[in-house]
Amino acid sequence: MFTQDASPTDIKESRMRAILKQILNHKRITRNHLCSILHLSLSSVAKYVKALIDSGFVRETDQGVATGGRKSIYLELNPAVGTNITIVLNKTYLDGALIDVLGREVARYSMKLFQGIPKDDLLEKLYACIDELMNKSREDGRKIFGIGIALGGYIDPENGISHEYLFSRGWYDVPLSRMITERYQRPCFLVNDANAIALTEKYYGMGIGVSNFLTVMLGEGIGMGIFVNGEIYMGSTYYSGEFGHTQTAEDGQLCYCGHTGCLETVSSKQYIMRYAREGLSKGVHSDVLKYSGSDLEQLELRQLIDAANNGDRFTRNLFNQIGGVLGAKLSDVANIFNPELIILRGEVIDGNRVLFEAIEREVKNLTLRPIAQALKVLYSEKFEDSRFKGIGSYILLNYFL
Repeated sequence: MFTQDASPTDIKESRMRAILKQILNHKRITRNHLCSILHLSLSSVAKYVKALIDSGFVRETDQGVATGGRKSIYLELNPAVGTNITIVLNKTYLDGALIDVLGREVARYSMKLFQGIPKDDLLEKLYACIDELMNKSREDGRKIFGIGIALGGYIDPENGISHEYLFSRGWYDVPLSRMITERYQRPCFLVNDANAIALTEKYYGMGIGVSNFLTVMLGEGIGMGIFVNGEIYMGSTYYSGEFGHTQTAEDGQLCYCGHTGCLETVSSKQYIMRYAREGLSKGVHSDVLKYSGSDLEQLELRQLIDAANNGDRFTRNLFNQIGGVLGAKLSDVANIFNPELIILRGEVIDGNRVLFEAIEREVKNLTLRPIAQALKVLYSEKFEDSRFKGIGSYILLNYFL
């Protein structure tokens, strides 16, 4: 609903975004279908569709035969419009990718970071990533029409400000979108990293066609993306979904957020690796040593997951313990939100059958029966960083702002 103060430009851009969203949802859609969904006249839809076609974001395609024998003209996203630069900032690494409007990865860039990296050093690494992907796009003859950055902490996506990023020293109230836009002359958008996963699932993954679902990112941190009535929920200050900082362990370990006993301190990748190394250093028998040898510093998370999936008792016990904690907390969330679906993603859970089964079992056991009966819990059987697609969709949906 528009206010009396809404300008024609505001209305046009809002409706163009709404049309793009429906095309992203349906992949291919007719003008008549858009009219019925958006409650707009055919002439109005035709006007905004023409603007999207003229801008290169949408193209027409023949797909099938309509009633009466005429071919239906469908609308779909146009990959020829170019690519987005999508970047994910993590505690110990920075990843970037070129993503086209269909969510396909064109190129990838990665570099290691360290927790507590000074702000200016992190910015230089961020610029180096963008420069590399810009050069790659030029070599391939592709146009860059947007830049998106996913990161944790307190961000204001509307104004493009990263207020606080706890993995970097001296990072406060950084106007990151403005800085990137001025440097590269491309619009830049910020999105929470857990929300990026939720957007990926909504438009490209297991959340297609689902209106109410949660995604849980299990990796170096633990975050949650929330879709309510088909819309992503970010909270009044854009700080929703901080699942990893819910209180879990009384008199627990100090978390980097400044509190003690947070869920992340007993279930994140860092905790898993520390627990495994401590146990193995004390002589605990485990088949995981076949993967890593005697150098425990070279031990990798995927080796622990492989060992657990192959029946190793030590790693199975570890993941069952963590699954019990995560499942109990998720049952509380399920009882509050009553979602249709909970999707578990991230390097800790992807391909980790033992952890998934422990979480699912606990959620089903502790959630109220009417909610549990209608609830599905899913995970990915292979590891894939899915945030790039979600960042690309966020750029697309917010481009006409």
